[in-house]
Amino acid sequence: MRWIIPASITLIVLLLFPANSYNDPDTFWHIENGLYMIEHKSVLHHAIHTFYGNNLPYIPHEYGFEFIEAALYRTFGWPGTYLLTAVSFGLLMTGLYRLMKVSRQEIGFQNIPFICTLLLVPVGLWIYYCYFTSRPQIISAFLIVWYFIWMRQFKMTDQLRYVIAMMFGSCAIANIHAGVWPVIAVFSGMQIAETLWEKSLRWRHMLLYGAVALAGMLNPGGYRSITYVLVVTQHHYNRLINEWKPIDFLDWENIPIVLILIFFAYILPFSLHKKVFRILLMLGIIYLGVTNIKQNLFLWLFVPYFATTETPYAYGLRSLSKLRLPFRPATAALGLAAGLAINAVLVFANPPQVNAKQYPVDEMNYILAHTDSGARPKVISTYGTSGYAMYRGADVLCDGRQDPFITEASKGVFGWNAFERSMYGFSDKLPQIVKADQPDYLITPNTSSSRLQEQWETAFGKPIYSGRYGKVFDTRSSL
Repeated sequence: MRWIIPASITLIVLLLFPANSYNDPDTFWHIENGLYMIEHKSVLHHAIHTFYGNNLPYIPHEYGFEFIEAALYRTFGWPGTYLLTAVSFGLLMTGLYRLMKVSRQEIGFQNIPFICTLLLVPVGLWIYYCYFTSRPQIISAFLIVWYFIWMRQFKMTDQLRYVIAMMFGSCAIANIHAGVWPVIAVFSGMQIAETLWEKSLRWRHMLLYGAVALAGMLNPGGYRSITYVLVVTQHHYNRLINEWKPIDFLDWENIPIVLILIFFAYILPFSLHKKVFRILLMLGIIYLGVTNIKQNLFLWLFVPYFATTETPYAYGLRSLSKLRLPFRPATAALGLAAGLAINAVLVFANPPQVNAKQYPVDEMNYILAHTDSGARPKVISTYGTSGYAMYRGADVLCDGRQDPFITEASKGVFGWNAFERSMYGFSDKLPQIVKADQPDYLITPNTSSSRLQEQWETAFGKPIYSGRYGKVFDTRSSL
């Protein structure tokens, strides 16, 4: 009987198909950045493989993730990136369980009701399928959760070991995914405000919190890595990217987000317990949870923190909180590990392939077959596929990093910087952009309208190759 739950967890984890963790547009240029840094044994402070050479400055705000990802990729190929995904997901799920335990300890409760533990299933499924592509957030998600755990344990115990753990978390987040470091700074500020309210703040505490903040500054980009979010939000450039756009709550694909918001709103009156910290955290999580898809992740991460203390009080959940099953954290963790391990074996036995309809796999094969060995052709492709073209060996107009490509140095035709040309360029403006930037090849997607395709063929001639993703134009002859 005691093995039913871990066996069930293993089966659920086997539904987390590894293929979902691949084919993210950013993965390709993250890997290429990491491979470049490993080869040159240095941290990147400039853009690489672009039309501009090494002249555009770059803030290394995710360099740690890129080192790790590239090292695994170089050693094991694509299966290596899944190993990172599996380990990160395992650490996140164990962290969410520990988070629920800490939440109950704050209120004076003991064991976690099984119904609360069961909440981790839909939360884990949603996080995996929506956020666990091979990007820095797979590491920063569990680091943020564990930082929060250590921070609250410090509040309850005043033990120095938790401050040391917080310093490690602060430094790790700043070097892995610095753009989310302000989140832990805000969490710490909420805890300081709580301590002030309780009139228990000491100078010793402020010095320790200061040490935690300084640990975050120990990264190659310094404070600029920490404030990187201000770069991507200037001129609302971030809203040109789907994950930064406001959430469409009427879209059926976002039904789970609507349901979790309704659930969150329902449990709040029963889970705040008149605690200042919980009220402040609730306000912050609501703000992040409704802002955009990218930041909605924080709602899913912290709903378990609130939900685990409301079951004795919330109407309709009181009886469910009395449900008892032979749940043991150790055997549940074993079931989680077994499922992830089996998936890893399957990935090594059958490595994933890049989606050739979503990325210009065939098209880059053709271009590279007609390019001298060792040369990097200049290729203009869409913003979402430029990272793949760069990863395959091309120099591109703009990849997924924003900060180098919104500079004055990258400005060109129409007064647009490289990021703007990449985002707006696949329109009737494309002939002028190609004429100004002078690529060797142009890759256009099959999803483009027939009117635009005709216009481009008038400007560039007939495509020299058609693949599963799109068409290749040799633009050298039309310049």
